[in-house]
Amino acid sequence: MIDIKKLSWFCPQPFINTVCRPRGGAARGNTPCCVMKGTPKSLKDFRQEFLNGGGPLSDKHCLVCKEQEKHSKTESHRLIYTGKFDEGRGQYGEHRKTLEENVNVEIEEQKILTMEYKAPTNFCNLKCNMCGPGDSSTYAKENRDIGIANSRGIAEYLQGKVLRNDPDDVSKYTEMLKNIIELKLVGGETLAQVQNYKLMQHAIDLDVAKNIGLVITTNATLTPKFDGKDIFDLIPHFKNCQMNVSVEFWGHKNDYLRFPSKWQNIMKNVRRFAEMPDTDIMFASTVNALNIGYLNEVADGIDLLRDEHPSGNYHHWATGSLVIGDGSLYKISAVPTDIREMYIDKFYTKTKPQQAKTFMKLCAYLTDMQFNKEDHKLMMIDVAKRDKHRGTLLTDIFPEWTPYYEKL
Repeated sequence: MIDIKKLSWFCPQPFINTVCRPRGGAARGNTPCCVMKGTPKSLKDFRQEFLNGGGPLSDKHCLVCKEQEKHSKTESHRLIYTGKFDEGRGQYGEHRKTLEENVNVEIEEQKILTMEYKAPTNFCNLKCNMCGPGDSSTYAKENRDIGIANSRGIAEYLQGKVLRNDPDDVSKYTEMLKNIIELKLVGGETLAQVQNYKLMQHAIDLDVAKNIGLVITTNATLTPKFDGKDIFDLIPHFKNCQMNVSVEFWGHKNDYLRFPSKWQNIMKNVRRFAEMPDTDIMFASTVNALNIGYLNEVADGIDLLRDEHPSGNYHHWATGSLVIGDGSLYKISAVPTDIREMYIDKFYTKTKPQQAKTFMKLCAYLTDMQFNKEDHKLMMIDVAKRDKHRGTLLTDIFPEWTPYYEKL
C-alpha cells in the first residue's frame, strides 16, 4: 500500500471524490474536483501524476491550486482536502486507510467517499461580475442584454437559452449515497434549485443522511421552500452541516460585485444558519482584481462575528478560488501598479498577526502576477458595460479606479 505522506504532490480528490454534473443517465461524474479547469481526457493518467509528483495534466487542470501554492506553500484547495484525511486532526482521518487503498485500485473499483453535486441548472438570482453564464442564469441574461457573446459557459444560451433547468432522477445516486461521508452542493445558487432538495430528501428517505456531512455553497440571499420544506427543515437530518457563504467584501461593498444582493439579507440568513444544530459557517471569497485590496475587511468582519458568538460555529474565513485562466476577466493581472502598491501598503499596516499567512499570499499575488494592459482593458470595458446596465458606478465604491475608469 502506498503511503501518501511520502508523495510530493498528492491530492485525495481524484481517488475518493466525484463531481456529478448530470447530462445523461450516469450517476458518477468523470471530474474529480469542482475547482479544476476542464476535464482530463484520461482520468487514469491524471491520477497517476499524483503518484509521480505531477505532470502536464495536473499542470493544466489543477491551475488554481498550482498558482496558489506558487505564492503560498501552506494554502490551497489541495492542501485543505489533504488535511481532512490527516490521521491526527483531520475531519476524515478515520477514513485515511480507505483513501490509501483507493490509490492502489482501478478507477472502477475505488470507493467514493465524497460527492459534489452540481444540479443540471444554471439558476442563480445574482450576476456576480466574475461569474459566467453556465453558473448564473441572471448573468447569462445580462450578457445577452448588453451584447456579450464570448464569455465562459456561453454555448447554451447562444442557442436562445439564458436558463437551463433540467430534471434529474436522483434515484440513480442511491448506491453512492449509501456509502459517502460527505455530500457537497455547488451552484448556481444551491438553495434555489429544486434538484438539490430532491437529492437531500432522497438521502433522508434512504435513512443515510445521518451518516453524511452536508456541505452547501450558497450566496445566502434566499431560502425558498420546495414541496413545503426549506433548508432549515432538511439540515437536522444530516450528520452535520457546513454552510460555505460566498462573499467578496464585508458589508455593502459586497452588493456591488455580487449584484443585486443585499448585505442585510445575507447576514440575517447567516445567523439563522448558525442557529441550526451541528452547523458551522464558513465565509469564502474568490480572489479577484476588484476585491483583493479589501479582503482584510472580510477577515476583520469575521473576527468580530466570532467574538460576538464564541460558541465556535463561525469558522475562519477562506480565500477560496483565485480568479485565473482563459476566459476570466477579473484576474489580478488587470490591477495597475499604483493600485497594487496601495493595497500592499494597506495589508502591511492593517493586517492582524493571526491573518499574516493569508495576506502574505495576497501580497505575493500582487507582487508576482505582472500587470497586463490587455487584461486591464478587457476588465474595465466589462465593468463599464455592467455599470451602465445596472445603474451602478465602480468609482462610487472604489475611488482608486477613477483615473482608469475615466479613460474609457
